[in-house]
Order: sequence, then C-alpha cells, then structure tokens
Amino acid sequence: MLVLSVVHTKGGVAKTTSAVYLATAAVRRGLSVIVLDADPQGSALLWADAAERSAHPLPFPVATAAATTMVNPPDADLVIIDTPPGYPALIDAAIDAASVVLVPTGASPLDLMRAWPTLQVTAHRPTAVLLTQVMLGSKLATEARAALEDEGVAVIGTPILRREHVRQAFASVPRDLVGYDDVLGELLGAIAEGVPA
Repeated sequence: MLVLSVVHTKGGVAKTTSAVYLATAAVRRGLSVIVLDADPQGSALLWADAAERSAHPLPFPVATAAATTMVNPPDADLVIIDTPPGYPALIDAAIDAASVVLVPTGASPLDLMRAWPTLQVTAHRPTAVLLTQVMLGSKLATEARAALEDEGVAVIGTPILRREHVRQAFASVPRDLVGYDDVLGELLGAIAEGVPA
C-alpha cells in the first residue's frame, strides 16, 4: 500500500483538486484507491457527495479521516490523504503516514514564499512540489522550478496548467486529466525506485 499525502499549510492551492484527479488517474491504471478527507471542511467529501447526486459518482470511495485513520489507513493500492490548511495535528499525522508527500503550489513568488513553511514541515518525508494553475507560456513556472531545485527540492516534471474546466470540475468525474496521469506516473516511479520524488 502506498500513501500519498497532499499537503500545504495554505488553502486554495488545489489540494482537493489534485487528490481527486490523482485518484481518478490511479483508477484508470487499474489501482484500488481511497481518498481520505482530513479537512474539517470536507471538500473531497462534498465533491463525492455532489457527484453521486448528479448520477455520476466518483470511481473511488472518499472517507473522513482523523489522525487515527491515517495511522492505520484502509487497505488499497493507493491511499490519498487530502489535508486541511491550519490544522497542525492533522497535517503532521498525514505527513507521518505518507510514503510520499505532494505539495501543490502556484508558481508566483508569493506562492513559493508560502510553500517554504510547508516544505520545512515535510522535510523528514520524501516530498515533491507540484506546480499548479500555471499559465501557458508564462516564465513563472520555469523560474519557480529553478528556485526550488536550487534549494534541493524535488519538483514534478509535469506542471498543471490553469484550465477553466478544471476549476469547474467540482461534483464531476474528471475526464481530461490535464497532466495528472503523468504526475501520478512520476510519483509511482519515484516510489518504486525507492528514491525521493
């Protein structure tokens, strides 16, 4: 069983979107998947409930997670933990349970500044940054990647571009994975090789 914790101490960085898209990508690869929603706001649970009510349920279960659930997660090939901002005990439990931690962040200098505290908290676990909401043709992603890699931070090779249909995907099953299938491949490959992502 692999545990992927999607972590950022700031909100609004595409943690829940990343969790749902990565879980969908994993199901398409034939993996059994469960998403654990550790956020008291329950964004992943709300997504799953709304998708079910629209008669197009997500192809994987979403369950509430507490610190104890994360220590002994349900059995699946891949467990993805969607974490909240601002709840240190839940964030720490998700990080400690993780085979690998994924830190989604925007590419602007302000976004990067806000990512560093999260990277300090995850330093004891294999961690990779995923650049999200990247504008096509922008230099920011290249500059952000260079700044992170200069500090020894692993950065996923595939950035997630800003797309309106991703922003509107709540309550539906993702169809176009917009690169999340490649992100999952990179993460699984890094874990299989036993090296940090």
